[in-house]
Amino acid sequence: MKTLSTETRRVMTPLGAMDYTLERKKVKNINLRVKHDGSVYVSASKRVPVREIEAFIISRSEHIRRAAVYFAERDVKKAPPSYTDGEELMYLGSKLKLSLIPDSREYAELCGEELQIHIRDTGNTQRVKKLADGWYDKQCKEVFFEIVLETHKKFVKYGVAMPQIKIRSMTSRWGSCHYTRGMITLNRRLIEAPRHCIEHVVTHEFCHFIHPDHSKDFYALLGAEFPQWRSAKAELEKTVIL
Repeated sequence: MKTLSTETRRVMTPLGAMDYTLERKKVKNINLRVKHDGSVYVSASKRVPVREIEAFIISRSEHIRRAAVYFAERDVKKAPPSYTDGEELMYLGSKLKLSLIPDSREYAELCGEELQIHIRDTGNTQRVKKLADGWYDKQCKEVFFEIVLETHKKFVKYGVAMPQIKIRSMTSRWGSCHYTRGMITLNRRLIEAPRHCIEHVVTHEFCHFIHPDHSKDFYALLGAEFPQWRSAKAELEKTVIL
């Protein structure tokens, strides 16, 4: 669609001054979008007066504010850890305090609500990360494999064989099913989510051994084997931001 012109403008709203980008396009309606960086984008036909466009923005100012706050909070959750003393990390839906302890022996251990990193140099964040990652990798293997074993029991009646499990970091998917190879891949970051959220993802992938697509039959099976999948999916996407 051809853009006729673009300009940056400012409008006064009940919430204060608001900058927005206005693009003139051959569109029927006034279209408003809040981008991930909080900026406001509006497109409208050249025939629509600016006063009408800005009246629309003012009417949507609360929606714009909520969207900007949501994206800002999302970016904070998405930011990688700095691996400094006192930082909060997520594990199975709960917060863990990272505690750096000077020690000649280097290892990581869970003590109550603390992930304690014993390390010679507490300022060596790369070494802290490596020790923390090693601990998380161990938890992934133990927790994920336990959930896979439990979930597989529900799929024996469908003739599904125990799959090979791989764990890796992924930026856009919680898991994937390679049904022709008998393999399920799980996102390492699932370990940050509550256990039932992980169970939902594992069940979802098991369902693909029977229905490789996302057809009605697939969701009927998922609903039968994990009735609360919708709430678990919503909680997962809120708790862990990819």
